[in-house]
Amino acid sequence: MNFLMFGAPMAGKGTLANILAEKYNLPTISMGELLRNTSNQEVKEYQARGEMVPMQIVLDVIKERLSQEDVQNGYILDGFPRTPEQLTKFVEQKIANIDVVVDLEVPYERLLERVTGRRTCKECGYIYNTSWNLGYEQCPKCGGEWGIRSDDNEETYKKRYEVYLNETLPILEYFKNEGKVIVVEGQSEPEDSYQNMINAFKASNIKGLKEFIEG
Repeated sequence: MNFLMFGAPMAGKGTLANILAEKYNLPTISMGELLRNTSNQEVKEYQARGEMVPMQIVLDVIKERLSQEDVQNGYILDGFPRTPEQLTKFVEQKIANIDVVVDLEVPYERLLERVTGRRTCKECGYIYNTSWNLGYEQCPKCGGEWGIRSDDNEETYKKRYEVYLNETLPILEYFKNEGKVIVVEGQSEPEDSYQNMINAFKASNIKGLKEFIEG
C-alpha cells in the first residue's frame, strides 16, 4: 500500500509516518529529507545558492526515489504535493500511485500549543514538547539543555498555517474525489493518534487496506 500523509504543520505527519513505517516495514519518503540528502548535483547547486529547486527537478528526484527496489511493496510519502500546481504535475506525470491519503485533523489551538512547547536538546537533538506534561527540565536521553527554535512562535506559525490553508488544503479535494482520504483525529499523543489511524483504516472501504493492516 502507498500512503500519503496530509495535514497542517505540526499535525504530527512525520511522527505517525515513522510509527506506521516501523510496524509495517515501509520506507518513509520525506520530501525535505529527500532533497537534503539527494546526490542530484543540480539540486545541490540550487541549495548552495540558496535558491528554490525548480519543480521539474524535484519531480525527477521523487521519480528516481520511487523507482528503487525498497518501495516496490509500498511506501509512505510525506511533504509532497503541497500546492495545486504541484498536484497537477504529480498527476500528469504519474509520479506515484497513491492508495491512501491520511488527513490528520488537529485544532489550531492544539497545533499552536505544540509549536510553542517544542524543545530540542542542544546536545543530541532529541525533541520534547512541554504539552506532553512529562516534566523534563533537561533532556532525558543525555541530560543536555533544551533549546528553542527561533521560528517556534505564534506569529511565524500563523503565517505557515495560512499558507497551508490557502495553498495546500485545496489539493485534498482531488484525493477526496478519488475516494482515497481517511480522516484521523490527531490531537492526542502519538500512540493514541496512531491507534485512531489504525481503527480508521480497519473501518475504511478502500480496497485492500483492511487486509494490509490485519495481514
